[in-house]
Amino acid sequence: MDLATGGIVLFTIMVAAGIIPLIMALKVKTHSLRILSLLLGLFAVVHGFYHLAFGFQQELLADAVFEPVSLLLLIGLGAYYSKVGIA
Repeated sequence: MDLATGGIVLFTIMVAAGIIPLIMALKVKTHSLRILSLLLGLFAVVHGFYHLAFGFQQELLADAVFEPVSLLLLIGLGAYYSKVGIA
C-alpha cells in the first residue's frame, strides 16, 4: 500500500469514527456531554484530514495546520473532561 492509499484509508476511518460523536452531540440534551462529544468528533475529523494531507505528501499543510489544530482539540477535550467529567 502506498502512502496516498494509506492516507485515504486512515482519513476514512477517522472521519467515520468522528461522525458518530458529532451526531451524538446534536442529539444529546446534557450540555457537558454535548461539548465532550463535539470536541471528540472534531478531533477525529481534523486528525483524519491530517492523515489525508500527509498521505498526499503535503507535509507543510499537515504539520503546520492540521496537527496543531488536532492537538489543541485533544488538549481542550482533556481539559474540559478533567473540569466537568460526566455529569
